[in-house]
Amino acid sequence: MNVPGWFSSLDWSPGHKIEALRDERTLIPKLSGVYVFSNYQGPVEQCTGILYVGKAKSLHSRLQSYLADPNEILILSKRSGGQRVSSTLRHAGKAQLLVEVQQRMRALGHGESGIWVRWVTVAAPAVLENSLIKYLQPAFNTQGRDKPES
Repeated sequence: MNVPGWFSSLDWSPGHKIEALRDERTLIPKLSGVYVFSNYQGPVEQCTGILYVGKAKSLHSRLQSYLADPNEILILSKRSGGQRVSSTLRHAGKAQLLVEVQQRMRALGHGESGIWVRWVTVAAPAVLENSLIKYLQPAFNTQGRDKPES
């Protein structure tokens, strides 16, 4: 497989289990960048179980919204007296995806989700996110993917 130069030059973080990041949130940088969720521990590569690619002005803030334990997610915020949607569902569709994957793994008897998170810090994450979506073809990204030819 021919790996593009721009891809091989990316300095990805080590893979972190989503459960570990719940306890070690300080590992996530407060910088802009791109993140990927995958169902394996290995390096970010094409055709290897990439679930989702996203971008963030602050990786720390964005990834926080995905780290709620599926057993503890609140639909409505306690602080607002039940008037607003909880901040743990700020990115509801994406958070729901992660919750479903985690719940399926637990239903199969696994204590953990099997979801790994990696990121790379960049000043202009939107451009890199689009390139990564086209190259990696993640399972749950819908925008930015190349349409199959008819």
